[in-house]
Amino acid sequence: MILVTGASGFIGRELVARLSGKKLRVRALVRNREDAGLFPKGVETFVGDITRPQTLSGAFTDVDTVVHLAGAVSYSMPKEELFRINAIGTKNLLDFSGSVKKFVLASSVSVYGEIKGEADENYPLGPLNAYGESKIAAERFVKQSGIPHAILRIAPVYGKGSPSWMKNLKLLRKGFPVPKTGNLTHIVHVSDAAQGLELGIKKGSGIYNIAGPEPVPFMDFAKRLVTLLGRKPRVLPFFVVKALAAAAGLGKYLRVLAMNRYYFTEKAEKELGYRPRADFNKEIKAMVDWFNNSA
Repeated sequence: MILVTGASGFIGRELVARLSGKKLRVRALVRNREDAGLFPKGVETFVGDITRPQTLSGAFTDVDTVVHLAGAVSYSMPKEELFRINAIGTKNLLDFSGSVKKFVLASSVSVYGEIKGEADENYPLGPLNAYGESKIAAERFVKQSGIPHAILRIAPVYGKGSPSWMKNLKLLRKGFPVPKTGNLTHIVHVSDAAQGLELGIKKGSGIYNIAGPEPVPFMDFAKRLVTLLGRKPRVLPFFVVKALAAAAGLGKYLRVLAMNRYYFTEKAEKELGYRPRADFNKEIKAMVDWFNNSA
């Protein structure tokens, strides 16, 4: 039995569908009973909260693998709350996982912070915010647990239905300018993120970067999004956009969004057999089309 936490989230639903489609036994940990309807037939659901360990014990019956996706992604949430959810929540799960064969943690490239050059799994950790710090703490709990594990540091995830990209696209559609920068951005489609997690269940040990095939120039990427939104891109010097973002209370958000990103995935390719397969241009258009039809 595979227990998937955060199963009702963007990546979680994709992963559960993949595992269920291969006739694997899956139990989805959800916080709300109403979320049971999100999953394919045959998927078990268990209502529990990773921050309330008293709700978790029954979730681990017959479980041999845990895939931990549940958590909070925020650049404004108080540090204490992020650590309570992302770090202590992970520890709570590990306390029940002593007999499992493998614990797969969905971590984040946020642990690295801004990249100078390219980042493999040995790149120095330098998170820019409490979110990245909380993911480092979660990783530390996993490594100290003694449980066989794989930790996947996943790049920003995009795709049709993405709640985080809903926010980005809303800002661009309102006319927020594109900052002039030579930085690269490196993201990953939800299907490839789920592929990496599925492979992490079967094989591998230690830490792996999971990202798309290649980084792209951030400025070109942002201009393409604006064009797909039916607007004319407005490019301004970075310091001007930074000032506008700060005035709107989006300073930290812009810094994370536009920072330089380039992640090596050779280790995942070699040891897990990871191969990002999503068509970048096709999936970006599909995401914007979804946004245009739903926003």
